[in-house]
Amino acid sequence: MFKRIPSILLFFVFKTACAQAQLPIATNIQKAYHTNTRSMNGLPGKTYWQNKADYDIKVNFEPATREIKGTVGIDYVNYSPDTLKYMVFKLYPNLYLKGSTRTQSVAMEDLTDGVKIEAISINHQLLDAEKHDIWGTNMYVYGPKVLPHQQIHFDVTYSYTLNKGSFIRTGQIDSGAFFISYFFPRITVYDDIDGWNKYPYTGQYEFYNDYGHFNAEITVPGDYQVWATGSLKNRQEVYQDKFSALIDKAEKSDAVIDIITEEDIKAGHITKNNTWKFEADSVTDFAFGISNHYIWKSSSVIVDNDKRRTRVDAVFNPEHITYQPIIDYARKTVQVMSCEFPKIPFPYEHETVFDGPDEMEFPMMVDNNPFKNKKDAIQLTAHEIFHTIFPFYVGVNETKYSFMDEGWATFSEFTLQKEIAPEAVDVYDLSSVNSSAGTDQDVPIMTLTPQLYGKARFSNKDLKPALGFHYVKEMLGDLVFYKAMNYYISQWQGKHPTPYDLFYCMNKGAGVNLNWFWQNWFFEKNVPDLAIEKVHHQQYSYTIVIARKGQGITPVHITVFYKDGSTETISRDIACWKNGNSTITLRFTAKRAVSKLMLGNAYDADVDSSNNIWNSVN
Repeated sequence: MFKRIPSILLFFVFKTACAQAQLPIATNIQKAYHTNTRSMNGLPGKTYWQNKADYDIKVNFEPATREIKGTVGIDYVNYSPDTLKYMVFKLYPNLYLKGSTRTQSVAMEDLTDGVKIEAISINHQLLDAEKHDIWGTNMYVYGPKVLPHQQIHFDVTYSYTLNKGSFIRTGQIDSGAFFISYFFPRITVYDDIDGWNKYPYTGQYEFYNDYGHFNAEITVPGDYQVWATGSLKNRQEVYQDKFSALIDKAEKSDAVIDIITEEDIKAGHITKNNTWKFEADSVTDFAFGISNHYIWKSSSVIVDNDKRRTRVDAVFNPEHITYQPIIDYARKTVQVMSCEFPKIPFPYEHETVFDGPDEMEFPMMVDNNPFKNKKDAIQLTAHEIFHTIFPFYVGVNETKYSFMDEGWATFSEFTLQKEIAPEAVDVYDLSSVNSSAGTDQDVPIMTLTPQLYGKARFSNKDLKPALGFHYVKEMLGDLVFYKAMNYYISQWQGKHPTPYDLFYCMNKGAGVNLNWFWQNWFFEKNVPDLAIEKVHHQQYSYTIVIARKGQGITPVHITVFYKDGSTETISRDIACWKNGNSTITLRFTAKRAVSKLMLGNAYDADVDSSNNIWNSVN
């Protein structure tokens, strides 16, 4: 009986902390607080751990056949307190395997026999073929048990055929351009919340990878150039001296340098070796793009007080004229991220935007469409580059909680677009939230990503969390909000936070308990619907009653339209609903005769705008 007292006390303390937190906590996450891997103040716990995998990749790619053949050596360290009885690998190209489960369509001609595993060795001992099983994009390897704090080495020889069409984050772009990602067998995450990440990759929801060191050797035909995650270690071996010198110049210059032009492509003799060697440290993934006809614009920006520079690239098909200004958008994004918002010095030595038919982020690489609309081009360039912070600098689990990176990246569009193009109209299309809120497809933001469906999917993983962060920023003010955001980033840089770590760190960083907001906006399925319920005035003295018709909360912004054509705005931040009240009363003195009052602004979600206008009868 005496020996049980500490467990009982621990349970009591935990229950008390949860009661104070007022946020519902899933049982698998409660376990992390019991074992002190995480703490109720949002910080990593005293016993926090995460495993590590370092990769040595050697791959040959033949554009004519689209065949990828390679080997990967993996040094894996089990820092967990658990003995790993088997290992789980991800084979992402098996999305195109005949019979695989998919949430996106794939053309019949792109269906393949999947990844062929030719050999697996563990600690340099060949593994019997029956010791591994492949189920879709997961591969289970049964070998020696991996004890806590033990290191194990794997060598895998493999091959597969890259998809020609059905481009889903990877594949052929045109006859001479390819973007190749998720192309090597990797060990999935084993963490303190779920153990092995066994979620299959079905094409729609995204990824969760451990941090590691990557060395990659990529062999392609001699007329192709390669851009990739990491540092190009043999630049002078692969590029002719002229182009190597231009890269050096771009890395020291604020000006945009044309490293490879159409004339260079026509003249040829750009490269002199066909094996490209890259190295990257403390990243979660590795991807590369190749082309024999893309041009390359480059520049660099100072990203910290030590005058360190990040090179910024735009690599694209010269026929895509709309890609010409992308280098400017990308350069400005890196600059603003480093110096203004979120004021995190860009952590990598380069950021390359590669022309492809998708919008997808990778460490140091972005695959982005050649958008014809300027606003789309700015927003998506900024959005994808901002993913550098989430999920790469802060290693969130996109597979389960995509709002932890997509929400922040969408939120960044609200700020970055104004900095990149100050002349841009400051509005955002909220129709996905307003049309899906309250429908049977709508769910709380905290719903796991694989459970999102239909028209509420974008709303709940991208726009709704972005609006939530926007409302908190308005309430706290820029200074306190960015302080809280940076506190969260600093605590979880290079680690794997849960949503609770985000919420509690924001609370602690801001010095304010925001659980009432997180509960309403992230944990509940609520409909945002404010209305002007009553207006009373005597001459220029106005009293306005705003009613909360739905359970969702949003800030209150009243635009006063005067008869002389001028306007005035009266605002209350979202804290006006903190106490659960269903109405608030605003009083103001008009400056002159009023023609109408309008509730809501470009960032206020509201499913019914018909009750948002009051017209003067005078």
